[in-house]
Parts: sequence; C-alpha cells; structure tokens
Amino acid sequence: MFAIASNIIINAAKSMVNLPQIRNDTFERRWKSAFGASPEVCCLLWNKINPYKTMPTGVDPKHLLCALYFLTVYDTEHNRAHSLGKEDEKTYQKWSELFVDAISYLECKVVSTHP
Repeated sequence: MFAIASNIIINAAKSMVNLPQIRNDTFERRWKSAFGASPEVCCLLWNKINPYKTMPTGVDPKHLLCALYFLTVYDTEHNRAHSLGKEDEKTYQKWSELFVDAISYLECKVVSTHP
C-alpha cells in the first residue's frame, strides 16, 4: 500500500480552493469549510481506501477532495466542478461517486457503535 502524507493532500487542494500559504486559523477554517475534515483525516481516509489498488487508473488525491467537497458543499454539479479548478462535470461526477461509495464501505471499519 502506498500511504500519502498530508502535504500531498494539501498540495492537491491548492489548485482547488483558495488557501493561505501558511497553515494558520484561516487555512483550517477554509479547509474544513471546503472538505469537512482536516488534511490529516483526509490522508487517513485516502490510506484506508487505498485508491491506487481499488480505483481506476488515473486516480489522484484531488479526486478524494472532490468527493469530500461534494459531501460538504451543497451546490449544483456545474458550480462544484467549476469551483474546484474548472474540473469537467463528468470527471467530477465520476470520481465523486467512486470515492463516496468507497467511503461508505468503510463504515464498519471506522464507525463504532459502542459507547
């Protein structure tokens, strides 16, 4: 399994959302408003899904971020795709669906039902 670090996820996001150069409160606020979780949690999610093994060729960390953006921001498909670096709608939809499905299959591994 090829694990990725948070700096790879952060670099993928820089072309998608307006993030400050340094990691500060503004960075954290903008990141969480776009993707709903910290970069470290995004890395854990990527590593649990293991997309290089479970997804079609061409998968990239930005595709996970597209799916998280889809789950976090309620907007039209056109606006979501355009706001994330002028991504094509069909490409955005394809990768978002693949990652949302993969995330849903992790439920029994990451969600505890015991108090």
